[in-house]
Amino acid sequence: MPSTRSQRARGRGRGRGRGRGGPPGSTGNTASVGPSQGHSGPVDEPQDMSPPSANQVTSGIAADFVVDRVRRHESRNRGAYFAFQLDRPESVRIFDPAERGQHVECTCEEFQSSQVICIHIYWLFDGLNSVLQAPGAPGTQTVSPGDVLTQISALYGLIGSRLSLLPTLLGAARDEISSDTDDAMDAVDSPAFFDTRADQVRDMLSVFDTATLPEDYDPRNASTPAGNEQQDLYVPKNLPATIFQMAVRDEKVFESLRDVVTRDICANVHFSKLRTRAREAFARLDSYIENGPEDDAETADHDIPQCATMLRIIVDQICQFRDCRESSGPLSAPVKRRVAEILVEIFQEVCNRNEDVYYRIGWEREVASGEPDRNRNLYTYLIDDPPRADSSTPSWMRDTFIIDRLGQMPADEWRHLIERLTSIVDQMRERMEDEDDPPLAYTKLERIIQEYTLEAFEPSSSSVQRRPTLGSHRQSQRRRFE
Repeated sequence: MPSTRSQRARGRGRGRGRGRGGPPGSTGNTASVGPSQGHSGPVDEPQDMSPPSANQVTSGIAADFVVDRVRRHESRNRGAYFAFQLDRPESVRIFDPAERGQHVECTCEEFQSSQVICIHIYWLFDGLNSVLQAPGAPGTQTVSPGDVLTQISALYGLIGSRLSLLPTLLGAARDEISSDTDDAMDAVDSPAFFDTRADQVRDMLSVFDTATLPEDYDPRNASTPAGNEQQDLYVPKNLPATIFQMAVRDEKVFESLRDVVTRDICANVHFSKLRTRAREAFARLDSYIENGPEDDAETADHDIPQCATMLRIIVDQICQFRDCRESSGPLSAPVKRRVAEILVEIFQEVCNRNEDVYYRIGWEREVASGEPDRNRNLYTYLIDDPPRADSSTPSWMRDTFIIDRLGQMPADEWRHLIERLTSIVDQMRERMEDEDDPPLAYTKLERIIQEYTLEAFEPSSSSVQRRPTLGSHRQSQRRRFE
C-alpha cells in the first residue's frame, strides 16, 4: 500500500525523533544513556549486553524508518512469511512460526553476514508491539534478541489480519512520538489505496476472490507493466494477472471492466469480507472457549483480549476504508448505510456476550496471577471496563468501541437503525450493575439517540403539532421493535 504524505515527508527530511540512540553502526558505550523512546514507549537495553549489542537496540528503537508496503509470500522451500519493505532497499521478513519456528530475518548486509538481529528488526519489533499489542503493558520495557524472536513470532496471526493498514499505523505511531500532541495519530492521512489505476484494478479483480481484501490482492507475477509491447501484457498460465496487465495499460479495457465492476460493487464486497472476518473472530473465540488452545498458530489462545483486539482492528479497517473510498469517489447511500449496519451488528454481538465465558468450560485453563475480570468477559473488555489507555496507545485502541465511529457518521447513514440502537441501549441498561456509573459507551449512545430524536421530532415553524417527549418516543419505539 502506498505510504501517506506524512510518511514520505518524514522519510525525506526529519530527524530521529526523541530517541537517544546513536547512528547505526556506532559502537560507543551506551551504558550511561537513558531509555530510548520507541513506538511503544521507553526502552532500556539489557544490562548484560555488550556495548555494541546494546547500541544496536537503542539505535534500532530510535531509528526513523518507514514501511512502504507489507505483503504475504509463500516459498516452496522457505514456507510462508510476511515481508515488510522499508523506504530503502532493506526488507524484514517474519516467517510463519508453525512452519519455521521463531524465525525473523532482514535483507540488509549486516544481518546477511552475521545473522545477528539488526537495527531494522529492532525497529520493526518495537513498532509492531505498539500497534498490535493490547494496552496496559509496562511503561518501560527491556529487549534482547530472544525477546524479539519470541514476541514478533507471537504476533504473526495479528499481522495477517492487519496487513493492509500496518504501514499507516507504524508511521502514525512514530509521528506520535515526535509530536507533543497526544492526538497526532488522528491527523494522519487515510490510506492512499485506490489512488492509482493499478490499485483500482486490484480492487475490481479482488471482487472475484472470496476472502482476499483488495489491498492484499496480488495475482502472481502481476506487476505493473513497464514496457510498451503487447507481449509484455501476457502472463503465461495466469488469466487474472494478464487481465491486470491489460487493464492497467489499456484505457478501454480499464473502462470496460469498471462499467461491469462498479465502485459500489467493489465497496460492498470489501465490507462484506470485513464483516465475515468479524464473524470469524467471534467464532474463533467460541471455539477457544469450547475446546481450549489449539495447535494452529493463528487460532491458538484466541482468548478475550485477542478477540477484542481483532475486533478493534476490523472496525478500524471498516472505517478507514470507508473514508478512503469516499475520498476517491462518492459512495452510494446504500453502501454507506451498509457500513453502519455492519458496525451496529458487531456492537450488538459484543453486547450479547456479557458473561463470564470461562464459568463452565470443560478444560483446565491456566489463570495468570492477577488476571483482571475483563479478561473473562468480552463485553466488559470492550465496553464496560476497557483496559486503561494512555498517549502511547494507538488511537484505534483508545476510542469508545464503535460508538465514537458511529457518532462521527452523518445521521442519514444510521437513522434506519434507530430502533435497533434503542433496543441495544435498553439491553445495556438492564444488565447494568451500577446505574450511577454507566459505561461511557452507554452514555454516548444514549446521547446520540436523544439528539437524533429531538432533531427528528422538532416541529417546523408552520406546524403547531406538539413534539413528543423523549420517553414516550422511546416507549413507542420499543413497542414497534417488539
